[in-house]
This record gives sequence, structure tokens and C-alpha cells, in this order.
Amino acid sequence: MAHPDDDLFFLNPEIRQTIRAGCPVDTVYLTAGDDGKKNRDEALEYVDRREYGVRAAYAEMAEAANRWERADVRADGVRVRSYRLADKARDTDVRLTFLDLHDGLPRGQEPNSLLRLFDGSRKSIEPFQGAESYTEDRLLAVMTALVRLSGAARILTMDHDNASFAFGLGGGVDHSDHGVGARYFRRVGYELGLPVSSYLGYTMSPLKPNLTPGESAEKDEVARWYLANRECRATGTCANAAPFRGPLRKDWSLWIHRRYEQIHRAPRAGEILGDIGRTTYSAGRNPAQCLHAGTGTPNAGAVDIRGCDGSAAQKWDMGHDGTIRPRDDRGSCLTALAPAVGLTRCEPGRRSQQWNREPWRSATWKRTAWRISGSADRCLYQDDRELPAHWDDHDRQSPELKLSGCGARSRPELYWRWGG
Repeated sequence: MAHPDDDLFFLNPEIRQTIRAGCPVDTVYLTAGDDGKKNRDEALEYVDRREYGVRAAYAEMAEAANRWERADVRADGVRVRSYRLADKARDTDVRLTFLDLHDGLPRGQEPNSLLRLFDGSRKSIEPFQGAESYTEDRLLAVMTALVRLSGAARILTMDHDNASFAFGLGGGVDHSDHGVGARYFRRVGYELGLPVSSYLGYTMSPLKPNLTPGESAEKDEVARWYLANRECRATGTCANAAPFRGPLRKDWSLWIHRRYEQIHRAPRAGEILGDIGRTTYSAGRNPAQCLHAGTGTPNAGAVDIRGCDGSAAQKWDMGHDGTIRPRDDRGSCLTALAPAVGLTRCEPGRRSQQWNREPWRSATWKRTAWRISGSADRCLYQDDRELPAHWDDHDRQSPELKLSGCGARSRPELYWRWGG
């Protein structure tokens, strides 16, 4: 999760059901959730209140006493704060782990935000608490180690496709920490071969309520325990705290009745769908992105990634000779043209027009997807770094198509699903 409480409002009742089923749950919070507060004492108090609230909420979900033991972990050499639920009368395995980065704020405007690390404007970021600074590679190594230590069978995270970052209940935007943090957890899932499920954040606010009355009641109860203990922590009256009984904030009251998993649709006949989706305020909520052949002057010969629209320009076939051809132009072949790809006239035996489909391999995450590799070990690559400059921009609605070294590691930017 990006912040302490994202799990309660956006993933529940999934977490509560998982705990009640007797499964171990290990929740990792990337940021301290300090909300960008400038006064250090106020920020520390705010962080403490949120942490106290989530501990109480997890104890409630486990039907256990709200008792926790400090049990820090070492992840790739970094000591990370961690707590285990310590009610010996309950046979539960629940851990909360806090990486303590800065809350990046909705548009990623905080100097040490995850968004600034992701888009390359910062080479490293400083944490809200702790001495360790993080480059992107260092952060991913620590996150990967944390997931390995947990023994996780699956990763649940926020929507890793949304690319419009701000705060609002209109339904088109999400918090930058949600989107970028989820992109990093998706990278970890691909590296370890673990299935990754993503859930909408702010963007589910205007959607139809989809939880049953019973599920909403359970989610509401957990949220009220969280709020009550977050508030009583500030007043020192937590010994006899009861669930919060007042009206919920407008956004919280919307989220109580909703939980939406972001699921990419299956590719249709001839479509080559990227594993990197993209939704922006201007382009809508559908994340599906397809390989697209440019047609007509001046786009003839161009190939890029666009929102899937079912058009003939997004239908492809792979021949026995290793060529990839658009169905509406059988005489043209996908061609490696440094630094990217394009369409040129097919020439028998031309190496830059020879492609291989390398299947996804994981013993724990079964899926049908391929890397599309060409000569010199170069693969079709979906570059998601160039996000819209502003949350409601009409540009940069799709990842950029590039060629990149295939490498030995599994990365989401390299995988495609093909409709045959």
C-alpha cells in the first residue's frame, strides 16, 4: 500500500475475508502518510495516529485483542519497522510493515515523492523517517526482499494503470503515491512470478456501488474502528475506545460501498495488448493498450501504442517466417528501426523483420503472455515513464513504444498478450 488506510478503504473487504479464512497477511506501507505536513511534530503525531488506527483495524478484522509486538525485519540490508499481532489466544499471522517514505501528495509535488523518483526528476529520495535514501533500484530491491520474506502467494495493490494524479471525487484522477507505488509492486510481482491484483482508488468514487449490504457493513465497521483509534490516540483516551459513530467524510462514505478490481480485458482476434495499461482523465478508465499501425499520410509506416479501439490498424498476424504483419497491409512487416520500430516493405530473410515470441514462465503465476524479441536480443518495450504533465492534459495518453534489451528479468513493460 502507499499509505496507512488505503487497504481499509480500497481493498477491503478482501483483506478481512483473507484474515478470516486463516491466511497470513503481511501489509507493507511504502509511505508514512505524513500528508506533507511542514511542522515536524505535527507530522510525527499525524503519522502515529494513522498507524495506531490501522493496528486497531487489523485487530478488529482478526477478532483479536489490539496487542502488537515490535518485530523489525532486515530487507536487503535495510532495517524496516514492522509489527506482529500478538494476541496468543488467536491463531492469526498478521504483520504490518512501514517503509516510512514521504507522502508524495496527490500530484506528486512533494520533493521526495515516489513520482519524482519514477519520472527521473530525482535520482534518489530521502525518507520521512530513517537514514536510508533510495534510488529506484535500491527501493525495488528492498521491496522485493520484503515480499520474499513474507512468503507471499499473491500481491494486492492499488491501480497501477491510472496516469492522472490529483485529488478529486470526479472519478478521473488518483493519488500519485497510489499509482506509482502500485507500479513498483507490479515490478516486484513480475520479478518474483507472483500474481498481482490491482484495485481502483479515487476513481471508483462515481462508479455504481458493488458491495453487498453485508460487505459494506463489515467495511464500515473496520473503517470506524480505524477512525476511532486514530482520534483517541490524539487525546489519550484509547483504553475504552468505541467505534466512531459520527458521519463519515463524503469520500469515505462513497468508498465504503465500493471495491473495484482493475482487470485488463482479454485480447480480441489479432490484437496485441500490452501488459502496461493507461488511463487518463481525458482518455477514460479503460486501461487496454494495443499495438497500432499508422495508416495514411503522414502516419504510414509508423507503429505505436494506443487505446484499443477494435480497428483494422490494430490487427496483426505472425507468419511462419517470423514476420509480424498488419492484416490490412500484408506487404508491410514490423521492422526494428533504432531506437524503435516501424513498418517497411517485407524482404525475405531480413533480420530486422524477424521476431520471436518468448512465453511467460512462472511456476506460481500462470498466464498467457509473451516477450516479442528481435535481432540483437532487443524486445518490444512499453515505456510508461512519460506521464501527462498535468492531470487533465490530453497528451501522453499511451505508453511510448520502444526497443529495449530483453534482459534476464521479467518486467511488465516487456510483456504482451496476443489474440492469435
